[in-house]
Amino acid sequence: MLIRTTQTLSTWAMRALFYAALFGVVVLAHMAISGILRAQGWGGGTSLFAAGAAVLVLVIVVTNAAEWLRDRLRERREMQRVQQRLPSGPCCVVWRTQEDEKSVRQLIEQEDGEHIDMPWDVAGPLRARYPKLARRLGIEGVAIAEFEVGADGRAKNINCIDAWPSDVFYEAAREALLHAKFQPKDVHVRFGASYKMPFVFRISGASKAKDVGRRARTLRPTLVAAEQAVENLRRQTGAPR
Repeated sequence: MLIRTTQTLSTWAMRALFYAALFGVVVLAHMAISGILRAQGWGGGTSLFAAGAAVLVLVIVVTNAAEWLRDRLRERREMQRVQQRLPSGPCCVVWRTQEDEKSVRQLIEQEDGEHIDMPWDVAGPLRARYPKLARRLGIEGVAIAEFEVGADGRAKNINCIDAWPSDVFYEAAREALLHAKFQPKDVHVRFGASYKMPFVFRISGASKAKDVGRRARTLRPTLVAAEQAVENLRRQTGAPR
């Protein structure tokens, strides 16, 4: 309900801005055209009538062009939704039973090593990117990824254990793991073991699920690339962190 209300208010606000801008364009165009016609020797009434007719044609063209563009964008968004196998409307993460919430909490708590002995910590903030179309449609989702940690501290052999309601949430989780850096908790680390990490994609205020576990920051590829470049430069120069 909150998502639909927010989308409706956003649509109304965009329409109000469009018509306000169109009104300003109409006024300026009418004044400009009537002034040009008067400078050409047209009478006051004739210039106002001609300027009004020209502005009416302009309004018809602009509104029809805006509707055509809106329809094309809607069709394109619908095609992308079908390709990504997303629901047609808003979808929230809601746990109906205590058993469901408890099982998901156990999976989320695995990230902090409370239920399994994961000898790795995420170095720095964990960053994930919310699927763009899913956010626009008000769709929340869950993904559970299985992975291994290599000697360089990077995730490898990433597999999808579960993803709901679309695989786009797993792709976002996989991208987050590829950009993450892990550091060992102990000097004696075990390679070759696989670990599971759940990702819950939520829209603030849209669902009833409580926040549990690590909160990921927004993934910005440009910022991540800059941080990696700085880290590589420090390694080459031997500068302290």
